[in-house]
Amino acid sequence: MNLFYELIRDDAGKMIKHERRAWGMSRRRLAKLSFTDPETIESIEKGYVCMMDFNMLMNISKALQVDPFMFFNKDLTEDKIIKLILGED
Repeated sequence: MNLFYELIRDDAGKMIKHERRAWGMSRRRLAKLSFTDPETIESIEKGYVCMMDFNMLMNISKALQVDPFMFFNKDLTEDKIIKLILGED
């Protein structure tokens, strides 16, 4: 289990696409600014958040000038996060 994927929102890719378009930015430009390739950005925007790790999320967030924590599940309580870390269900 990867804790990052448990914490990231299911619609994070759609949110990234929305923010990118709001800036009038191409996938190529976002990829360059976030130190990745356009194909990876396309995959993420299509919902394949498994293509992303925390460092990439930070780079994308910086390029889009948004808070990276907006892409995390808001409904996770401290107890739920601790259970995820400990591997409890």
